[in-house]
Amino acid sequence: MQATVTLVLALISRTLATGVKVCDNNSSIDISQGIKGVDGSITYDGVTYHKSEYYYDENTNVERGCICSKKICVQKCCPDGYSYFKKTSKGICVNDSAVFDPPIWDHFRVVEDAHAGDLFHIVAGKPSCQDPEVRVRVGQVFKHVHMTVDGRLYIDLPNKNPPWELHGPDKYCVDTFILEQNGVRTSKLDALVCFGENQGEHHFALNITCMLTSCVFILATCAVYAWLPELRNLHGRVLMAYLLSLFVAFLFMATMQILISLDKTNRSLCSSLTIVIYFAFEAAFFWLNVMCFDIWWTFSGKRGLSLERLSTRARFYAYAAYAFGVPTALTTLLAALEFSGLPPHPWLPLLRHQGCFLYGNARMIYLYGPVVILCIINLIFFVLTAIKIVQIKKQTAVLKSKESSTHDTQRNDKQRLLLYIKLFIVMGINWILEVISAIYPELENFWKITDAYNVLIGVTIFLIFVCKRKIFRLIKKRLRDRAHQNKNDNDNNMNQLDNKQLSHWRHPKDPRRSIDTVRSYCPDTDSIKNNQVVHLEKNVEI
Repeated sequence: MQATVTLVLALISRTLATGVKVCDNNSSIDISQGIKGVDGSITYDGVTYHKSEYYYDENTNVERGCICSKKICVQKCCPDGYSYFKKTSKGICVNDSAVFDPPIWDHFRVVEDAHAGDLFHIVAGKPSCQDPEVRVRVGQVFKHVHMTVDGRLYIDLPNKNPPWELHGPDKYCVDTFILEQNGVRTSKLDALVCFGENQGEHHFALNITCMLTSCVFILATCAVYAWLPELRNLHGRVLMAYLLSLFVAFLFMATMQILISLDKTNRSLCSSLTIVIYFAFEAAFFWLNVMCFDIWWTFSGKRGLSLERLSTRARFYAYAAYAFGVPTALTTLLAALEFSGLPPHPWLPLLRHQGCFLYGNARMIYLYGPVVILCIINLIFFVLTAIKIVQIKKQTAVLKSKESSTHDTQRNDKQRLLLYIKLFIVMGINWILEVISAIYPELENFWKITDAYNVLIGVTIFLIFVCKRKIFRLIKKRLRDRAHQNKNDNDNNMNQLDNKQLSHWRHPKDPRRSIDTVRSYCPDTDSIKNNQVVHLEKNVEI
């Protein structure tokens, strides 16, 4: 009875599966010797295939399970027992008794006792490249290539950013390549890979253009604040320190990408530029934190404390010690871990392994980690400041009078608070987009737009802090003062010149020149006698 039921179930499952080919023969295996379940599934070699994961092959009369839905499938350029002989332009598969067992790497090094046959299902075939992709043998262009534990192919790309590419199993085939040169045959692990043409060039050009544009507007903002005396107070100095830090970061980042696009970089240069850029970005965010703290301190009413008793210059120095000191410590830690000689680990910076600037876990830990913490602290400062403003409105009625100097001070502080909130929102959106782009890098076209927004932050800052009526009035006042001062200087110069000429006329060094001058103003008549001329000459000399 049991045998009959099993036979009926087998016939039913075969009938249902006949003609339904859910994968090809190259990506499937014979599972006819597996154990059939009541629900129609087949378990073979410890793997269970449901009805949608296997089919009945009418040519061989066996069930074939789609192994690639259960296990990572990687392509070997030639069938098992063959190697790829690159003698002609196309290459041919030749018999080879060597066992195909390429080394398997994790992200940083070879995995001990890892074998491709155990981790992957090996299928024979070459990748089908799509336009505009071109199938290229890696060894002809690059030196270092290896397979990773997730079935992708790692290719080391010198002078690129990042200095590696990862290709999925459908974009490459790997094999032992036999090369013949001068009658001598050599063999090495190599791969045929689908490479896309001109990848990332326009993306680099867009980033470089936007960053340099930002640098121009950042310098313009600093120039306005440095030129206007009314803006060279503590708050203006803090803003200029923030902007100059951002300027250095963008300038060096643009320089790095220009060098990458020209293939003029190396690992040492990339590491050095990364350290400078990292310090500048961290300093910019700590200066933003100083702004948020300072506006909270202004409204908190904590008068008489040590910070309040400091002069403007001393207070700025105290802020600078914090805003430059902590980034210096973080940068020192980054460099110390990078050059410590420790074995590669996901929690280390790995600047020389991952190329120009930070990537992956290192970017999340060392760059985004402090940024997220500072953003939370800044948000707390803003909330506390808003609460304090509400309390001041309720408690102080005199502030309602527009003639009150206290009211004017509070109003200016509120305007400054609004500017800082705008800046915080702009920078917050900027770094939220940065984090999302790091998590979802495959959305390339969308991130081109967001990257342009991120690096054009200098334009936004210029609009927030310079394009205002108050700034325009100060610029006009400054120009009028300069024009008035120049006019006064010219008048003084003219007066000094007139006095000098008059003094020279009254006290001449050459008496004869004085006589000639006097004569030029006297009528030239024959009635002037010689004794009169002598008398006039004596009077002038006196």
